[in-house]
Amino acid sequence: MITDTGAGAVKTRGLRRTLSDSIWTETLRKLFGNKTATAGLIVFVLVCLACALAPWLSKWGYMDVNFSRPLERPSATYILGTDHLGRDMFTRLLYGGRRTLRIALGSTLMAAAAGCFVGLTAGYFGGKADFVLSHVLDMLASVPVFLLIIIAEAMLGWGRGNFIYAMAISAFPQFARLVRASVMSIKGNEYIEASRALGVSHTGIILRHILRNVSPSLIVRFTGGVTEALILCTIMGYIGIGINPPTPEWGALAFLGKAYIRVNPLLIILPCAVIAICVISLSLFGDGLRDALDPGASSGK
Repeated sequence: MITDTGAGAVKTRGLRRTLSDSIWTETLRKLFGNKTATAGLIVFVLVCLACALAPWLSKWGYMDVNFSRPLERPSATYILGTDHLGRDMFTRLLYGGRRTLRIALGSTLMAAAAGCFVGLTAGYFGGKADFVLSHVLDMLASVPVFLLIIIAEAMLGWGRGNFIYAMAISAFPQFARLVRASVMSIKGNEYIEASRALGVSHTGIILRHILRNVSPSLIVRFTGGVTEALILCTIMGYIGIGINPPTPEWGALAFLGKAYIRVNPLLIILPCAVIAICVISLSLFGDGLRDALDPGASSGK
């Protein structure tokens, strides 16, 4: 009798794992079957690779100046021209992208990790923890994002490399509230109650059931969060908050190019174009990912 029960439990776990694998396989098939989403992902990955390989793709350093050739148009020597100090724009775009993309991806990843932990804690355990955390999240969410970034940067210390943490703090409430709401809608299901009755620990329930069901919406939110962080990072760089000069950053490059828009409009067009390409490609990929993870989203269109 005990042996049969053990064998049945093993078969049940194996079937559940097979179903889970088939769901994710079907999701990937739908995602990469969407040509628009695939193209968006490829474009964004290529931009990230180009920025990561900046030392090998450019023969110049982002601080190398050539005062004899300022504001030069694209040529064989400088394929995207030079800025007002004779610095190679192609090089500065690549190195600027390394900073901007690192901040956008890093801050969103930190916000998602912290938000997932807080949301799971508040939504699953409830009680006083949920009461306190939900009020803190509501308070943070009520503050405008730009103001929250400035406050967090001021508290952490200006110009000390803390801008990425300020960005993460500003995005954290959105992830935490999403996960909390998802957990509260899931934890009342019958299979959760059955797991508790069978003596499964809280950690086991969270990892096997709660987190698995929350992950699709969390993944979709992550892609949207990266897009928002990318836009916020460039806007803050444009107004002089975040990366300190002379380190290049896409928002700061657009600000510097604004003063020479009549002489060489490429100085502002190029960083804005790269930002737009990344935002559009990520948005297309995020839409495709949402449709692949949520069959009702595509059927409802």
